[in-house]
Amino acid sequence: MKHEITIFHLLTMTSGLQVRSFQGTKNWVKSILEQPLLHKPGSTFQYNSSNSHLLSAIIKQVSGTSTAAFAEKHIFDPLGIKKYTWVSDPQGIHGGGFSMSMSLEDMRKIGMLLLYNGNYLSKQLISANWIAQSKSPFKHVEAGSHGAYGYGYQLWTFESSDSDNPIDFYFASGLFGQYIFIVPKLEVVAAVKSQLPHDQQDLPRQFFEEFLHCLKNSEYKNT
Repeated sequence: MKHEITIFHLLTMTSGLQVRSFQGTKNWVKSILEQPLLHKPGSTFQYNSSNSHLLSAIIKQVSGTSTAAFAEKHIFDPLGIKKYTWVSDPQGIHGGGFSMSMSLEDMRKIGMLLLYNGNYLSKQLISANWIAQSKSPFKHVEAGSHGAYGYGYQLWTFESSDSDNPIDFYFASGLFGQYIFIVPKLEVVAAVKSQLPHDQQDLPRQFFEEFLHCLKNSEYKNT
């Protein structure tokens, strides 16, 4: 039943709601909630931007302000992010799973905030425990060339299959091949902006995985 869907299910893409386009409707939230429940909440991973949009609607409802204003107060202003675009739905709810654009430098700042567990310039902007849960794979969803991809709280994860010297990472993924990669072990953050066609949007991710694999191999050769 739909009343069993929790915030955790929305965060981890396990709501069970049918994936269907809602952007062309007059009321995005209403359209999303009218979709049939195909799976028991929590049982099945299926990437669905409607889950993220419901989270944005919840933030607006609970905080009494827009998601953008909430983000500015707690994240963007402390990070010095001043310029961005963020499209909202007909009811004024900012897109939860898409519709945001910012500079490459500001994407890097978001990555640094994640790398340092929610701390930026000695200020704890996000709970370190929340970051730890966000980057933990609650579901493994795909096998990569050198490990397994999973999904945490709105973040994708990669766990290396190398038992000797694993290099794990996690990342935010956007439309057209836009990414923020975080590699805790190496203290590396990499941001990517691109305009790739749909069938090539995974290329930056594949390249980054190969890059880390080659880097690891070169370290072995130099030791």
